[in-house]
Amino acid sequence: MKQYLNNLKTFVSFKTISTDKRYKDEMKKAVSWLSSVFLQNGFRVSTFKHKNSNPIICAKFSHNKKTETVLIYGHYDVQPAHKKDWSLDPFEIKITKTKILGRGVVDNKGQILIHITTIFKLIKEKKLKYNIIFLIEGDEESGSEHLEDILKKNKKLLHCDHIIFSDGEMTNGFPTIDTSFRGGFNMSVTLTSAQNDLHSGIFGGAVPNAANEMTKLLAKIYDKNNTVTIPGFYKNVDKISKSQISTHKKLSDEKTLCELACVKKTLCESGLDFYTQTGMRPTIQITGLSSGYCKDGYANIVPSSACAKLNIRIVPSQNANEMAKAVQTFFEKNIPKYLKSEIKIDSKWPPIKLKHDQEIFEEIQKILEKIYKKPVITKYCGGSLPIIGSFKNILGHNPISVSLANEDCNMHGVNENFQIKYIKKGLEVSEKIFGK
Repeated sequence: MKQYLNNLKTFVSFKTISTDKRYKDEMKKAVSWLSSVFLQNGFRVSTFKHKNSNPIICAKFSHNKKTETVLIYGHYDVQPAHKKDWSLDPFEIKITKTKILGRGVVDNKGQILIHITTIFKLIKEKKLKYNIIFLIEGDEESGSEHLEDILKKNKKLLHCDHIIFSDGEMTNGFPTIDTSFRGGFNMSVTLTSAQNDLHSGIFGGAVPNAANEMTKLLAKIYDKNNTVTIPGFYKNVDKISKSQISTHKKLSDEKTLCELACVKKTLCESGLDFYTQTGMRPTIQITGLSSGYCKDGYANIVPSSACAKLNIRIVPSQNANEMAKAVQTFFEKNIPKYLKSEIKIDSKWPPIKLKHDQEIFEEIQKILEKIYKKPVITKYCGGSLPIIGSFKNILGHNPISVSLANEDCNMHGVNENFQIKYIKKGLEVSEKIFGK
């Protein structure tokens, strides 16, 4: 645990925000540090890079040609974090009696470091069960756009028998293995009503207001039952069985989930619970909205432009390209002709179902049940990992997602945290998986 904490402190200190080009040097520092740590522990280290990507670390340790090889995936990039929003410096870990706080302590530095720590230990003790490949990238939070090309070019070097990663949360305190991930894409919509902002007294009420127009447009996305109104939005969505809903409802404690999200109520589609809604239904979320003046005081204007950022998530059996076309068509038809508009779609990635019929899956399931003393939940994950489909298609394996984090970890949010008891259990789980 001591070595884990020392390395976590250093790892978190690198401001590896992949969505912001100002942190390129921080990305390089993190790669350099990780490479040196692997080299010090007997790994052969390669660095892959596409001209538009951050470096990807490939660290290999082979001790027996007859032994199976496990590829362990992770990412060193993190979501943005600002000191003014947190109760601490997000890039300095804070250790309390029960938690460790800091940006990346769960997503994903803290979780990938659990496997790094245990495997280093097993190497020293000569108890490592498998040959190991670590593949750690720096663009997961911005879509892993070029990782598929890199996998294709380095397919031989990355040849393995199994793929394992830990980048998620447990479910209501139960150990969790994800069985599917949603796909999706991001998009922005910009509306322009005039050449510049206008005087609200002279022009207000007589000319288009970009902020008003944007809110009217966005209000058309959902109906009163929280169902998306976009034609074709639910095309090819798999039918949800009664047993799936029954299982999810047993896990979906409304009060606990509201406390977890710090909201007063969940707003699912009629008849659906939280886990069915987030894991098995598509969604469109407004992730950013800007127009006019929102600083101190008031600017008495008619805003001339407005911008909305949206994130669309789709479920297995749906197609990202088809959905992007449907959403774009909806906006184009509903934007008034008297407005200029720009619609931009970025970072499409496919949804995926994972088939778990490998022997190692059953072994991991038994290890989790023994250590947590609870049955394993196979979960339809509402989140996305762009690389998972590429692993399946290019390397030929269904990855196994072993979530190690507490459900209230607040990944992507302020005061991201990893409960110490789950770090200890995670270290134990990892040692059992990879040890003889």
